[in-house]
Amino acid sequence: MMRTPLGRDDCGLALDALRAWAKPGRSSSSLHVGDVGWFLRFEEDTVRSALALWSDATGPVAVELFDDPGRRITLAPRVEAEPELLTAVVDEIRRDGGPVELAPESGVRTALLQAGWTEDPSPAAHFVLPLSGPIAVDVPYVLVGEADAAARVDVQRSAFQRSTFTVARWRQLHASPAGRYAVDVLVRTPGGSAAAAAIGWFAGPGRCAVLEPVGTHPRYRRRGYGRAVVLATAEELRRLGASAVAVLPPADNEPAVGVYRAAGFEVVGHEHTLNPPAS
Repeated sequence: MMRTPLGRDDCGLALDALRAWAKPGRSSSSLHVGDVGWFLRFEEDTVRSALALWSDATGPVAVELFDDPGRRITLAPRVEAEPELLTAVVDEIRRDGGPVELAPESGVRTALLQAGWTEDPSPAAHFVLPLSGPIAVDVPYVLVGEADAAARVDVQRSAFQRSTFTVARWRQLHASPAGRYAVDVLVRTPGGSAAAAAIGWFAGPGRCAVLEPVGTHPRYRRRGYGRAVVLATAEELRRLGASAVAVLPPADNEPAVGVYRAAGFEVVGHEHTLNPPAS
């Protein structure tokens, strides 16, 4: 099995694989085209050191993203049907060590648990909203373009204190191969101030999209803008043909959990990072 580092310009194979492997009713949970898309805001050296495609003679086996301190891996469906390939993937992960995120139903995950790996006690809550019909959005919103980029970046930086997002990185994200799949939404107050922003990632017609990231400016929290931007993004994804939209906040992030519940999302499970056995 070969592991090939990928950069901003040659990540198309990984994006195509993740879109093809996305499920109709829920995201693949560990790594979605949106997770890679959001990471493509970074510069080439950072991307190439974190993103890789695993492949064999048949084609792609897995897409891996190093997301400090661990790795997120989504596997080709055929891994589950080929015992030798599954074993090879397990051995590769065990050799590398370090925390890893895998789909909860994965046979690779089961094998790692049997080998002594343990679940991290702090899970992510896996929320899903089916997109079966039009969604009412009660505030005006825009799909972000160059004219709104600075305001959109300001929301991100205000909502997340450690954010390194800039207008230059916003441009890099949208100019990347994943930019065509990004639904970037900004909600403003009646007075015109930027209040909340979100990016939804389209995986293809009939497949589950994801939200990554979602943020509300601290000045406008608890006024319904977070719920509004989530619903607006979901509606835009529905119009494109997405079957559902998922989001995976930390289960103990009460404000985020409250926003998604208020928007009609339901929890379909909890996702735990796996930690290797102590050496």
